[in-house]
Amino acid sequence: MHLADVLDPERIAVDISVSSKKSLLEKAAELLATSPDSGESREIFESLCQRERLGSTGLGHGVAIPHGRVNGQSGVSGALIRLRHPIDFDAPDQEKVDLFFALSVPDQCSDVYLRLLADVAQRFGDAGQREQLRSADSAEALLRLFAVEPDAHPAA
Repeated sequence: MHLADVLDPERIAVDISVSSKKSLLEKAAELLATSPDSGESREIFESLCQRERLGSTGLGHGVAIPHGRVNGQSGVSGALIRLRHPIDFDAPDQEKVDLFFALSVPDQCSDVYLRLLADVAQRFGDAGQREQLRSADSAEALLRLFAVEPDAHPAA
């Protein structure tokens, strides 16, 4: 399973405004819940918050990967959010965050879950990829970036 398999243009929000970590997680849960394989928005929100209580999913360089497991969910759902104005997300480098890839997975989905998280982390770890994500002009353009294998992106 690839990242493009769990994303859909309807689950990509471009240049939106939120005021807090909580409101970002609420928006992510709303987007994730639109997937036919996903759980309810409230359950997803609670799973994202539960994971954040264990430690911030902020990676540094203005990116974060909020994720959670949802009991009863039948498939993997992804959402991409790019904020107009970065927010504090308790990232290790204290940099505010503007790029978020949220994942919601069934409880029993360990291997796929870890592979997808690793793929997002690899993409977000590449400065050139982050710049492309920040400059893409539409949800469709962002989706196309995730359709390309990570090794195909030039290192920056």
